Parts: sequence; structure tokens; C-alpha cells
Amino acid sequence: MCVSSKFVKTEFFVWLQWVLLTLAGFLVSLLFIEIGERPDIGAFQGAIGGAAIGLAQWFFLRSRISHPWRWVLACVISWGLLGFSGLGALGWFAPATPQIPLRIVYGAINGEQMGLLIGLAQWLAIWKQVTAGWRWVLTSSVCWAVALAIGWTVGGLLSQATGLFLGEVVGLAVAWIVAAATTGIPLVCFFDSH
Repeated sequence: MCVSSKFVKTEFFVWLQWVLLTLAGFLVSLLFIEIGERPDIGAFQGAIGGAAIGLAQWFFLRSRISHPWRWVLACVISWGLLGFSGLGALGWFAPATPQIPLRIVYGAINGEQMGLLIGLAQWLAIWKQVTAGWRWVLTSSVCWAVALAIGWTVGGLLSQATGLFLGEVVGLAVAWIVAAATTGIPLVCFFDSH
């Protein structure tokens, strides 16, 4: 089992590295992408954001898998496709509705769909190198459903409390932290079992 005293002592720092690198990728992406609403974030912005995230995660993956550039490419393509699709590049926009229950529901639904596409693309990058790597598709889907629902809720509450759009940006950062934290544990387990 992955969650043991060994995980707590050793793999915690591996997990923390994943979380911090993913968050750093999101923060760097903000230099190139302005947080907006669904129609504002298209395929180009999604691909740029995917490149920032993928490159940050490359630092984690480079010593764990061969051809980590495939992961970067998977991020660029999947986030670009999301930006092109009706969903949009969800990692960089806030929903227009201020209603918290709708943010929770749509965050979970959209996060699940987004996580499924991203997870599928990333799985194609690791499937030959990670035992039972297909589970990454399900993991990504569930983790992004939870993360986006939480992030959009936090963003909505903060923007309502302060009257500032900055609350939405903080909410998206929370979503990225939750996504990185929740995907990081199974990712460490995948590499630990390989």
C-alpha cells in the first residue's frame, strides 16, 4: 500500500515537489494569460497555459520517466483542445455566475470533463512506463472535479466578500493547489510501484 510510514517520511517531499511545481506553472502562466470568463480563454491561451504547466511538471517527471517531453506535449494539446472546445480552458477562467451552488455543481461537472481529457492525453505520455497508468485518467477526472468545484466556490465567496475580481484569481490558485495535491498522491504511488 502506498500510504505508509515510508510515504509520510520520504514520498511527502516528492509529493510536495509536484504540488509546488504545478502551482509555479500556474503562476508563471499568469504572465501570459489574463484570467477571464469562458469566451475570453481560447485555444491559444489554453495551449500557452498547458505549456507553462507541462514545463513545470517536466522538472518533476524528467528523472522518473523517459521522454518527459511527451507529457509537456500532452498538456499543450489537451489544454489547447479545451480552449477550442465549448468547455474552454477552465484552469484560467472564472464562471460568470455568483451563485455558489451553481459554481459547485458546474465546477464538479466541468472539472470531471476537463480532467478526463487532460488525464487521457497525459496517460498517452506515460502508459508504457507506469504500471496501471490507465488509472491516471480516472484519477485526473475525479481530482479535477473536486478541485474546480472548490476553487470556483472559494473564488466566488472571496469576490463577493471583497467586491474584487482578485478573489476569482485566488480561487483558481486554490483549484490548482487542490488538483496538484490530490493528483500528487496517486502519481507518487504510480511511480513508487513502478
